[in-house]
Amino acid sequence: MIYLYAHTNHKADLDSLRRMGALWKILRDEGIEAELLVNDYRAQLAGREMGLPLATTIETILDIDAVAQLGDSVVIDSSEEAPERLELYRKKFAKVLRLSSCAQEDAIDPFAPESYLFDPLYARAASEVKKERKILIFRDADPDKELLAQAEFFRGLGLELYWGTYFYVKYEEALAELFDSIHESEEYEELVAFSHTIVTAMPQTALEARVAGAAVIYLERGKTPPCLRERFEKLGISCVEMGKRDALQEALAKASPLFGALEPAERFWMEKL
Repeated sequence: MIYLYAHTNHKADLDSLRRMGALWKILRDEGIEAELLVNDYRAQLAGREMGLPLATTIETILDIDAVAQLGDSVVIDSSEEAPERLELYRKKFAKVLRLSSCAQEDAIDPFAPESYLFDPLYARAASEVKKERKILIFRDADPDKELLAQAEFFRGLGLELYWGTYFYVKYEEALAELFDSIHESEEYEELVAFSHTIVTAMPQTALEARVAGAAVIYLERGKTPPCLRERFEKLGISCVEMGKRDALQEALAKASPLFGALEPAERFWMEKL
């Protein structure tokens, strides 16, 4: 069995779940059995919206071996640090792989050309007509209310907001003043697949929207690895620093859908697992 562990929480995003969900679908289409592991019930609900099966819930990366058995393979998408436990897993399981941008030799980089990892549905949407709309898929969570702090950065740009899975209750009223409309979290796939322009601070969303053929603007929040920015720029994804309104306005004015779909390297994992 191959176990796919995605770590999320109410202060983080669902990037890891989207990547593990994409990998689950690729494996399924190849006739390979895999099981999803998550650590948060909201991720369970989000996974069902993505067309994923019911996952097994564990508390942390330390609990993977409560489910996986000797000889199984494990793929981990998590920022949790547990070097001693990972070393134990490498001895116990057939294969242990981690997903990481700017990956080292023992990890898979989902943003590298040889191992792009995205849901196949976005590739199928690449040639579809896009709706003339500009969608801000900022994050799945905004615990520090960064959107409100950056109100003047976003105000008046004609953006429609994606309502993140982990957004606070009663946050909507304050944000409604900044955006033309608000879309619910269950609309995520439709928004990414069929929108003219996507503005996002989530790397996985930027990749998915690029695959689907949208014009993509990635908002840098001071934590972007240089290798990721370089890869995005090669893909035609505009990178704009949060707070630089003129740069965002310019990128929006130049935004043009990119209908040349990326070729998914769907067999990269065959040599790894």
